[in-house]
Amino acid sequence: MHNNGRTDASGLPEADRDEGWIAERQYEVLRAISEVEKRTLLANILGTALIVGIAQMLPNGRAFLLPAVFRFVAILLTAIVYERMRKEISESRSIQRTITAGMAVGVLGGSSWALLLMPLLLEPSLHPAAFLVFGGIMICVSLVITNTSSTLHIWAPFTIAFLATAGIGLAAAPGDFALVMGPGLVLVFAAVSLFSFGAAKQRIVAADMLVQNMRLGEELAEALSQAEFLATRDPLTGLYNRRAIFEHKLHAEALCDPGHMMVIDVDRFKRVNDKFGHDRGDRLLIAIAASFRDGLRELDGDTHFAARLGGEEFAVFIDVPDVDDAIAIAEDLRLRIENLANQEKLPAGLATASIGLSPLRKGETVGDALQRADDALYEAKSGGRNKVCYNPA
Repeated sequence: MHNNGRTDASGLPEADRDEGWIAERQYEVLRAISEVEKRTLLANILGTALIVGIAQMLPNGRAFLLPAVFRFVAILLTAIVYERMRKEISESRSIQRTITAGMAVGVLGGSSWALLLMPLLLEPSLHPAAFLVFGGIMICVSLVITNTSSTLHIWAPFTIAFLATAGIGLAAAPGDFALVMGPGLVLVFAAVSLFSFGAAKQRIVAADMLVQNMRLGEELAEALSQAEFLATRDPLTGLYNRRAIFEHKLHAEALCDPGHMMVIDVDRFKRVNDKFGHDRGDRLLIAIAASFRDGLRELDGDTHFAARLGGEEFAVFIDVPDVDDAIAIAEDLRLRIENLANQEKLPAGLATASIGLSPLRKGETVGDALQRADDALYEAKSGGRNKVCYNPA
């Protein structure tokens, strides 16, 4: 993806933000908002109850009771929506319907706080409790705005509902009081909004950093997995490599005593590379490796394995104790490779297989068996190639 050189506050290139990144960031922002809502639920309930309790000191205290019921209903529905949101995010499910529900409870929440403010607007009072109630409501509203400002889908409905409902109350308030309270309320709300936007920016930056760290972690895990694979596997054929045979002692899992080890060399393979090119030679080696997998898959058990020793030389271990059975399996692999050469329409004698076979007994090293099999391979090469020779020593 083209990088235009610009970075955001987190120091990350803007061009790196694909749709997947944006979706992950939204998940993390909503996760943070819902966690705050969960942890502050009790404080929300107690705060509302305290505000309503203090309001009972006012002459019109009973006017707060119905808005309080509406406010507690809003708290309950908001908690349900955010709990559902947390569950969907944890299960990586779509949250679009829940966001729509969040917009609805945002409207409900904003209007419920404004309705709780309504008795103060309709019947102004200089009683100290009035100042405490007004201050408590504005603090609670400010906290909600700050928490949700990083997601406009929730912040905007809450804010608009609060301002619209409060505006209705101011329109019905006594004239002199409305002239003073209206601009004051707007200024307070503007200051809170400016602060909340700064907090929102910081939360989005934190979410971006979290998404970046998660992606780097995934890339690192993939790189480590690939490194572990390449440590024991041949990168061209996917078979085990020489290191796997000697250091990881794959033969140690064998059930039979003895098993049998083959060393297989592709006859005149250099001529294939020289005449037809290395690409075709590589494709032939890959096909040969696949034929080994197919052949071993047909055997009972899962302790057989094949490895590429280097170049056009392979090792195949079969967990088969009987000599005649082992020779028959070696012949089958030889014929598979010969058929591949015929399918590739290679000249006669090219890319057939010479195979040396030897027992691998419990207690001896794989190097001993490979050496005996290599001696048998030399015998097969000297005897005309494209054959199987057995060395029991």
